Amino acid sequence: MIFTLLYIPLIVIGCYYFPVSTVGISLVTVGFGRVILLAYRHGERKNFISPVFLGLLGMGAWISEDFIALKLYPLLLSLLFLFYFIGSVVRKRYLLIEWVEKFKKRPLESSERRDVIVSHWFWIGVLGLNSSIHLYLVLKENTFLWALYSFAGWYLLFGMAMVLQFLFAYRIQVGQWIRNLWGYGLFVGVIVIGFIPAIGGYFFKVIMRESKPHILFQRVTAMIFRVFFRYAPGIGGIDLQVNPKYNPGDHYIYIANHESWLDYPLMGGYITDLFHLTNKKSPFVWFFRPIARLLGVIDGVGINVLHLLLQKLRNRSNVLIFPEGSRSVDGALLPFKKGAFSLAIESGVPIVPIVISGTRHLVPKGSISWKKVKEIGIKIRIMEPMTIQEGEDAQGYKQRIWESMRENKEELDLS
Repeated sequence: MIFTLLYIPLIVIGCYYFPVSTVGISLVTVGFGRVILLAYRHGERKNFISPVFLGLLGMGAWISEDFIALKLYPLLLSLLFLFYFIGSVVRKRYLLIEWVEKFKKRPLESSERRDVIVSHWFWIGVLGLNSSIHLYLVLKENTFLWALYSFAGWYLLFGMAMVLQFLFAYRIQVGQWIRNLWGYGLFVGVIVIGFIPAIGGYFFKVIMRESKPHILFQRVTAMIFRVFFRYAPGIGGIDLQVNPKYNPGDHYIYIANHESWLDYPLMGGYITDLFHLTNKKSPFVWFFRPIARLLGVIDGVGINVLHLLLQKLRNRSNVLIFPEGSRSVDGALLPFKKGAFSLAIESGVPIVPIVISGTRHLVPKGSISWKKVKEIGIKIRIMEPMTIQEGEDAQGYKQRIWESMRENKEELDLS
Protein backbone atom coordinates (compact mmCIF):
# COMPACT_ATOMS: atom_id res chain seq x y z
CA MET A 1 0.00 0.00 0.00
CA ILE A 2 2.78 2.41 0.93
CA PHE A 3 4.65 1.59 -2.28
CA THR A 4 1.49 2.25 -4.29
CA LEU A 5 1.24 5.73 -2.80
CA LEU A 6 4.93 6.37 -3.48
CA TYR A 7 4.85 4.87 -6.99
CA ILE A 8 4.48 8.14 -8.89
CA PRO A 9 7.29 10.16 -7.22
CA LEU A 10 9.63 7.12 -7.30
CA ILE A 11 8.99 6.53 -10.99
CA VAL A 12 9.40 10.18 -11.96
CA ILE A 13 12.60 10.58 -9.92
CA GLY A 14 13.97 7.23 -11.10
CA CYS A 15 13.42 7.98 -14.78
CA TYR A 16 15.06 11.38 -14.31
CA TYR A 17 18.36 9.80 -13.20
CA PHE A 18 18.23 6.35 -14.85
CA PRO A 19 17.06 4.83 -18.15
CA VAL A 20 13.51 3.50 -18.36
CA SER A 21 14.81 -0.07 -18.72
CA THR A 22 16.71 0.22 -15.43
CA VAL A 23 13.60 1.51 -13.62
CA GLY A 24 11.62 -1.30 -15.27
CA ILE A 25 13.92 -4.08 -14.05
CA SER A 26 13.77 -2.53 -10.57
CA LEU A 27 9.96 -2.80 -10.65
CA VAL A 28 10.22 -6.40 -11.83
CA THR A 29 12.39 -7.14 -8.83
CA VAL A 30 10.08 -5.35 -6.39
CA GLY A 31 6.84 -6.70 -7.89
CA PHE A 32 7.71 -10.37 -8.27
CA GLY A 33 9.73 -10.28 -5.06
CA ARG A 34 6.55 -9.23 -3.33
CA VAL A 35 4.65 -12.08 -5.06
CA ILE A 36 7.17 -14.65 -3.80
CA LEU A 37 6.96 -13.26 -0.28
CA LEU A 38 3.14 -13.40 -0.30
CA ALA A 39 3.20 -16.94 -1.63
CA TYR A 40 5.58 -17.97 1.14
CA ARG A 41 3.28 -16.41 3.74
CA HIS A 42 0.12 -17.83 2.08
CA GLY A 43 -1.32 -14.36 1.55
CA GLU A 44 -4.82 -13.67 0.28
CA ARG A 45 -5.38 -13.68 -3.49
CA LYS A 46 -6.37 -10.03 -3.68
CA ASN A 47 -2.99 -9.01 -2.28
CA PHE A 48 -1.22 -10.55 -5.31
CA ILE A 49 -2.93 -8.26 -7.84
CA SER A 50 -0.96 -5.06 -7.31
CA PRO A 51 2.54 -6.63 -7.23
CA VAL A 52 1.74 -8.76 -10.31
CA PHE A 53 0.68 -5.61 -12.20
CA LEU A 54 3.83 -3.93 -11.00
CA GLY A 55 6.08 -6.77 -12.17
CA LEU A 56 4.41 -7.10 -15.56
CA LEU A 57 4.57 -3.34 -16.23
CA GLY A 58 8.21 -3.29 -15.13
CA MET A 59 8.92 -6.12 -17.55
CA GLY A 60 7.16 -4.21 -20.33
CA ALA A 61 9.21 -1.08 -19.60
CA TRP A 62 12.41 -3.15 -19.47
CA ILE A 63 11.74 -4.76 -22.85
CA SER A 64 10.22 -1.75 -24.70
CA GLU A 65 12.26 0.97 -22.97
CA ASP A 66 9.12 3.12 -23.25
CA PHE A 67 7.92 5.27 -20.35
CA ILE A 68 4.28 4.67 -21.34
CA ALA A 69 4.47 1.19 -19.84
CA LEU A 70 5.20 2.74 -16.43
CA LYS A 71 2.31 5.17 -16.81
CA LEU A 72 -0.20 2.30 -17.08
CA TYR A 73 -0.08 1.28 -13.39
CA PRO A 74 -2.64 3.79 -11.97
CA LEU A 75 -4.92 3.17 -14.97
CA LEU A 76 -4.88 -0.61 -14.47
CA LEU A 77 -5.67 -0.28 -10.78
CA SER A 78 -8.61 2.02 -11.55
CA LEU A 79 -9.91 -0.38 -14.22
CA LEU A 80 -9.57 -3.26 -11.79
CA PHE A 81 -11.86 -1.59 -9.27
CA LEU A 82 -14.24 -0.53 -12.06
CA PHE A 83 -14.63 -4.07 -13.38
CA TYR A 84 -14.89 -5.38 -9.82
CA PHE A 85 -17.87 -3.09 -9.15
CA ILE A 86 -19.46 -3.90 -12.52
CA GLY A 87 -18.95 -7.63 -11.90
CA SER A 88 -20.79 -7.36 -8.59
CA VAL A 89 -23.75 -5.83 -10.44
CA VAL A 90 -23.73 -8.67 -12.96
CA ARG A 91 -23.69 -11.17 -10.09
CA LYS A 92 -26.32 -9.07 -8.26
CA ARG A 93 -24.14 -9.04 -5.18
CA TYR A 94 -23.66 -5.35 -4.61
CA LEU A 95 -20.43 -4.71 -2.75
CA LEU A 96 -21.72 -1.59 -1.05
CA ILE A 97 -24.72 -3.46 0.37
CA GLU A 98 -22.40 -6.02 1.95
CA TRP A 99 -20.11 -3.30 3.33
CA VAL A 100 -22.97 -1.22 4.74
CA GLU A 101 -24.64 -4.26 6.34
CA LYS A 102 -21.34 -5.16 8.00
CA PHE A 103 -21.02 -1.60 9.24
CA LYS A 104 -24.62 -1.39 10.52
CA LYS A 105 -24.54 -5.01 11.77
CA ARG A 106 -28.04 -5.64 10.46
CA PRO A 107 -29.82 -6.35 7.15
CA LEU A 108 -30.82 -3.23 5.23
CA GLU A 109 -34.42 -2.23 4.75
CA SER A 110 -35.82 -2.03 1.22
CA SER A 111 -35.52 1.79 1.04
CA GLU A 112 -31.94 1.59 2.35
CA ARG A 113 -31.08 -1.06 -0.25
CA ARG A 114 -32.41 1.17 -3.03
CA ASP A 115 -30.24 4.05 -1.83
CA VAL A 116 -27.15 1.82 -1.61
CA ILE A 117 -27.78 0.46 -5.12
CA VAL A 118 -27.98 4.02 -6.44
CA SER A 119 -24.71 4.76 -4.63
CA HIS A 120 -23.16 1.64 -6.17
CA TRP A 121 -23.94 2.89 -9.67
CA PHE A 122 -22.67 6.32 -8.67
CA TRP A 123 -19.28 4.87 -7.74
CA ILE A 124 -19.18 2.92 -11.01
CA GLY A 125 -19.57 6.27 -12.73
CA VAL A 126 -16.81 7.83 -10.60
CA LEU A 127 -14.45 4.93 -11.32
CA GLY A 128 -15.30 5.15 -15.02
CA LEU A 129 -14.50 8.87 -15.02
CA ASN A 130 -11.26 8.26 -13.13
CA SER A 131 -10.23 5.53 -15.59
CA SER A 132 -11.04 7.77 -18.56
CA ILE A 133 -8.89 10.59 -17.15
CA HIS A 134 -6.03 8.17 -16.52
CA LEU A 135 -6.30 6.80 -20.07
CA TYR A 136 -6.27 10.31 -21.53
CA LEU A 137 -3.17 11.26 -19.52
CA VAL A 138 -1.40 8.01 -20.44
CA LEU A 139 -1.86 8.79 -24.14
CA LYS A 140 -1.05 12.48 -23.74
CA GLU A 141 2.65 13.34 -23.91
CA ASN A 142 2.69 15.41 -20.76
CA THR A 143 4.44 13.65 -17.91
CA PHE A 144 3.79 16.49 -15.46
CA LEU A 145 -0.01 16.33 -15.81
CA TRP A 146 0.02 12.55 -15.59
CA ALA A 147 2.16 12.64 -12.45
CA LEU A 148 0.08 15.42 -10.88
CA TYR A 149 -3.24 13.64 -11.39
CA SER A 150 -1.97 10.13 -10.63
CA PHE A 151 -0.33 11.28 -7.40
CA ALA A 152 -2.86 13.81 -6.08
CA GLY A 153 -5.60 14.67 -8.61
CA TRP A 154 -7.62 11.51 -8.18
CA TYR A 155 -7.74 12.16 -4.42
CA LEU A 156 -9.56 15.40 -5.23
CA LEU A 157 -11.94 13.56 -7.56
CA PHE A 158 -12.78 10.89 -4.99
CA GLY A 159 -12.98 13.51 -2.23
CA MET A 160 -15.61 15.41 -4.21
CA ALA A 161 -17.40 12.12 -4.87
CA MET A 162 -17.40 11.37 -1.14
CA VAL A 163 -18.96 14.76 -0.46
CA LEU A 164 -21.69 14.05 -3.02
CA GLN A 165 -22.20 10.61 -1.50
CA PHE A 166 -22.54 12.17 1.96
CA LEU A 167 -25.05 14.70 0.67
CA PHE A 168 -27.06 11.90 -0.95
CA ALA A 169 -26.94 9.63 2.11
CA TYR A 170 -27.99 12.46 4.42
CA ARG A 171 -30.12 14.37 1.93
CA ILE A 172 -33.06 14.63 4.34
CA GLN A 173 -30.91 16.15 7.07
CA VAL A 174 -29.04 18.33 4.59
CA GLY A 175 -32.33 19.53 3.13
CA GLN A 176 -33.45 20.42 6.65
CA TRP A 177 -30.24 22.38 7.27
CA ILE A 178 -30.72 24.25 4.02
CA ARG A 179 -34.35 25.13 4.82
CA ASN A 180 -33.39 26.30 8.31
CA LEU A 181 -30.49 28.33 6.98
CA TRP A 182 -32.73 29.83 4.31
CA GLY A 183 -35.61 30.61 6.66
CA TYR A 184 -33.75 31.93 9.70
CA GLY A 185 -30.96 33.46 7.62
CA LEU A 186 -33.51 35.38 5.59
CA PHE A 187 -35.32 36.48 8.76
CA VAL A 188 -32.13 37.76 10.37
CA GLY A 189 -30.95 39.27 7.08
CA VAL A 190 -34.03 41.36 6.40
CA ILE A 191 -34.10 42.48 10.03
CA VAL A 192 -30.45 43.56 9.99
CA ILE A 193 -30.89 45.40 6.69
CA GLY A 194 -34.29 46.91 7.44
CA PHE A 195 -33.87 47.85 11.08
CA ILE A 196 -31.11 50.35 10.31
CA PRO A 197 -33.44 52.80 8.51
CA ALA A 198 -36.25 51.86 10.92
CA ILE A 199 -34.20 52.86 13.95
CA GLY A 200 -33.03 55.99 12.16
CA GLY A 201 -36.63 56.96 11.49
CA TYR A 202 -37.54 56.29 15.10
CA PHE A 203 -34.85 58.63 16.46
CA PHE A 204 -35.84 61.28 13.93
CA LYS A 205 -39.41 61.14 15.27
CA VAL A 206 -38.06 61.31 18.83
CA ILE A 207 -36.10 64.45 17.95
CA MET A 208 -39.23 65.92 16.37
CA ARG A 209 -41.00 65.15 19.68
CA GLU A 210 -43.85 63.23 18.12
CA SER A 211 -46.13 61.44 20.56
CA LYS A 212 -45.80 58.01 18.96
CA PRO A 213 -42.32 57.71 17.42
CA HIS A 214 -42.59 53.91 17.36
CA ILE A 215 -45.20 54.01 14.58
CA LEU A 216 -42.67 54.85 11.86
CA PHE A 217 -40.40 52.08 13.15
CA GLN A 218 -43.27 49.59 12.96
CA ARG A 219 -44.27 50.72 9.47
CA VAL A 220 -40.76 50.06 8.19
CA THR A 221 -40.56 46.69 9.94
CA ALA A 222 -44.00 45.81 8.53
CA MET A 223 -42.51 46.10 5.04
CA ILE A 224 -39.53 44.02 6.19
CA PHE A 225 -41.77 41.26 7.51
CA ARG A 226 -43.78 41.20 4.27
CA VAL A 227 -40.53 40.77 2.29
CA PHE A 228 -39.59 37.91 4.60
CA PHE A 229 -42.91 36.12 4.05
CA ARG A 230 -42.62 36.61 0.33
CA TYR A 231 -39.32 34.73 0.04
CA ALA A 232 -39.32 32.41 3.09
CA PRO A 233 -39.12 28.66 2.29
CA GLY A 234 -42.36 26.81 1.74
CA ILE A 235 -44.59 29.89 1.53
CA GLY A 236 -46.56 30.12 -1.69
CA GLY A 237 -48.08 33.50 -0.95
CA ILE A 238 -50.32 35.25 1.53
CA ASP A 239 -54.06 35.55 1.01
CA LEU A 240 -55.30 38.51 3.06
CA GLN A 241 -59.08 38.75 3.41
CA VAL A 242 -60.48 41.87 5.07
CA ASN A 243 -64.06 42.37 6.19
CA PRO A 244 -65.47 45.59 4.67
CA LYS A 245 -66.67 46.76 8.11
CA TYR A 246 -63.09 46.76 9.38
CA ASN A 247 -61.50 50.23 9.40
CA PRO A 248 -57.66 50.05 9.78
CA GLY A 249 -57.65 53.71 10.84
CA ASP A 250 -59.46 52.93 14.11
CA HIS A 251 -57.82 51.34 17.12
CA TYR A 252 -58.80 47.84 18.23
CA ILE A 253 -58.02 44.87 20.37
CA TYR A 254 -56.90 42.25 17.86
CA ILE A 255 -57.16 38.62 18.86
CA ALA A 256 -55.75 35.85 16.65
CA ASN A 257 -55.44 32.11 16.77
CA HIS A 258 -51.91 30.88 17.31
CA GLU A 259 -50.21 28.15 15.24
CA SER A 260 -46.52 29.08 15.05
CA TRP A 261 -43.94 31.67 16.11
CA LEU A 262 -44.39 32.99 12.57
CA ASP A 263 -47.72 34.47 13.68
CA TYR A 264 -45.92 37.30 15.50
CA PRO A 265 -44.06 38.76 12.49
CA LEU A 266 -47.07 37.91 10.32
CA MET A 267 -49.30 40.20 12.37
CA GLY A 268 -46.54 42.79 12.55
CA GLY A 269 -46.55 42.88 8.77
CA TYR A 270 -50.12 44.21 8.61
CA ILE A 271 -50.82 46.08 11.84
CA THR A 272 -48.92 49.11 13.14
CA ASP A 273 -49.09 51.19 16.33
CA LEU A 274 -49.28 47.77 17.88
CA PHE A 275 -48.58 46.40 21.35
CA HIS A 276 -48.82 42.72 22.06
CA LEU A 277 -48.24 40.28 24.87
CA THR A 278 -45.96 37.33 25.20
CA ASN A 279 -46.60 34.95 28.07
CA LYS A 280 -42.91 34.16 28.48
CA LYS A 281 -41.21 36.25 31.11
CA SER A 282 -38.09 38.06 29.82
CA PRO A 283 -37.89 36.11 26.56
CA PHE A 284 -35.40 38.46 24.91
CA VAL A 285 -31.72 38.75 25.60
CA TRP A 286 -30.51 42.21 26.45
CA PHE A 287 -29.48 43.30 22.95
CA PHE A 288 -32.88 42.34 21.45
CA ARG A 289 -34.94 43.90 24.21
CA PRO A 290 -34.85 47.53 22.86
CA ILE A 291 -35.95 46.31 19.42
CA ALA A 292 -38.68 44.17 21.00
CA ARG A 293 -39.94 47.22 22.87
CA LEU A 294 -40.12 49.22 19.64
CA LEU A 295 -42.07 46.36 18.09
CA GLY A 296 -44.55 46.66 20.93
CA VAL A 297 -43.65 43.44 22.75
CA ILE A 298 -44.73 43.42 26.39
CA ASP A 299 -43.55 40.40 28.31
CA GLY A 300 -45.23 39.24 31.47
CA VAL A 301 -48.59 38.16 32.86
CA GLY A 302 -51.05 39.35 35.44
CA ILE A 303 -53.16 42.34 36.30
CA ASN A 304 -50.31 44.85 35.98
CA VAL A 305 -49.83 43.94 32.32
CA LEU A 306 -53.55 44.35 31.63
CA HIS A 307 -53.44 47.82 33.19
CA LEU A 308 -50.52 48.68 30.91
CA LEU A 309 -52.45 47.49 27.86
CA LEU A 310 -55.47 49.48 29.01
CA GLN A 311 -53.32 52.61 29.01
CA LYS A 312 -52.18 51.83 25.46
CA LEU A 313 -55.77 51.49 24.32
CA ARG A 314 -56.74 54.77 25.96
CA ASN A 315 -53.87 56.31 24.00
CA ARG A 316 -55.62 54.98 20.86
CA SER A 317 -52.98 52.37 20.13
CA ASN A 318 -53.74 48.81 19.03
CA VAL A 319 -53.30 45.71 21.16
CA LEU A 320 -52.75 42.16 19.89
CA ILE A 321 -53.46 39.13 22.08
CA PHE A 322 -53.37 35.43 21.27
CA PRO A 323 -56.19 34.37 23.61
CA GLU A 324 -55.49 30.64 23.35
CA GLY A 325 -52.36 31.23 25.45
CA SER A 326 -50.42 28.61 23.49
CA ARG A 327 -49.88 27.38 19.97
CA SER A 328 -52.25 24.81 18.52
CA VAL A 329 -50.58 21.62 17.31
CA ASP A 330 -53.24 20.51 14.82
CA GLY A 331 -54.73 23.91 13.97
CA ALA A 332 -57.92 23.36 15.97
CA LEU A 333 -58.95 26.43 17.93
CA LEU A 334 -58.12 26.05 21.63
CA PRO A 335 -60.29 27.47 24.46
CA PHE A 336 -59.79 31.21 25.04
CA LYS A 337 -58.51 32.81 28.19
CA LYS A 338 -60.53 35.74 29.51
CA GLY A 339 -57.90 38.52 29.54
CA ALA A 340 -58.60 40.03 26.12
CA PHE A 341 -62.35 40.13 26.75
CA SER A 342 -62.05 41.71 30.17
CA LEU A 343 -59.80 44.31 28.59
CA ALA A 344 -62.36 44.96 25.85
CA ILE A 345 -65.22 45.39 28.32
CA GLU A 346 -63.24 47.73 30.56
CA SER A 347 -61.86 49.85 27.71
CA GLY A 348 -64.94 49.80 25.48
CA VAL A 349 -62.69 49.06 22.48
CA PRO A 350 -64.05 46.59 19.88
CA ILE A 351 -62.37 43.28 19.32
CA VAL A 352 -61.24 42.40 15.80
CA PRO A 353 -60.87 38.61 15.46
CA ILE A 354 -58.14 37.45 13.06
CA VAL A 355 -57.99 33.91 11.75
CA ILE A 356 -54.63 32.54 10.55
CA SER A 357 -54.29 29.33 8.58
CA GLY A 358 -51.13 27.64 7.29
CA THR A 359 -48.26 28.67 9.52
CA ARG A 360 -48.38 25.45 11.54
CA HIS A 361 -47.32 23.51 8.43
CA LEU A 362 -44.08 25.47 8.26
CA VAL A 363 -42.76 25.68 11.83
CA PRO A 364 -45.21 23.88 14.14
CA LYS A 365 -45.31 23.91 17.91
CA GLY A 366 -42.51 21.91 19.48
CA SER A 367 -40.14 22.45 16.57
CA ILE A 368 -37.72 25.13 15.48
CA SER A 369 -37.11 23.52 12.09
CA TRP A 370 -38.80 24.45 8.83
CA LYS A 371 -40.76 21.47 7.62
CA LYS A 372 -40.40 20.10 4.11
CA VAL A 373 -43.72 20.94 2.49
CA LYS A 374 -44.97 21.96 -0.90
CA GLU A 375 -45.67 25.64 -1.11
CA ILE A 376 -48.22 26.56 1.54
CA GLY A 377 -50.51 29.50 1.04
CA ILE A 378 -50.91 31.39 4.31
CA LYS A 379 -54.42 32.73 4.76
CA ILE A 380 -55.34 35.65 6.99
CA ARG A 381 -58.93 36.70 7.55
CA ILE A 382 -59.54 39.97 9.40
CA MET A 383 -63.11 39.69 10.59
CA GLU A 384 -65.75 42.25 11.48
CA PRO A 385 -65.11 44.24 14.68
CA MET A 386 -67.22 42.80 17.50
CA THR A 387 -68.47 44.51 20.66
CA ILE A 388 -70.27 43.13 23.66
CA GLN A 389 -74.02 42.94 23.15
CA GLU A 390 -76.68 44.18 25.54
CA GLY A 391 -77.30 41.67 28.29
CA GLU A 392 -74.20 39.68 27.41
CA ASP A 393 -71.56 38.92 30.02
CA ALA A 394 -67.82 38.39 29.46
CA GLN A 395 -68.23 34.63 29.17
CA GLY A 396 -70.93 34.94 26.52
CA TYR A 397 -68.88 37.55 24.67
CA LYS A 398 -65.87 35.25 24.68
CA GLN A 399 -67.89 32.23 23.56
CA ARG A 400 -69.58 34.11 20.72
CA ILE A 401 -66.26 35.27 19.31
CA TRP A 402 -64.75 31.80 19.78
CA GLU A 403 -67.59 30.20 17.82
CA SER A 404 -67.26 32.77 15.04
CA MET A 405 -63.49 32.28 14.79
CA ARG A 406 -63.84 28.50 14.84
CA GLU A 407 -66.25 28.59 11.90
CA ASN A 408 -63.99 30.92 9.95
CA LYS A 409 -60.92 28.84 10.80
CA GLU A 410 -62.51 25.64 9.53
CA GLU A 411 -63.60 27.45 6.37
CA LEU A 412 -60.06 28.78 5.74
CA ASP A 413 -58.47 25.39 6.38
CA LEU A 414 -60.77 23.76 3.84
CA SER A 415 -60.43 26.46 1.17
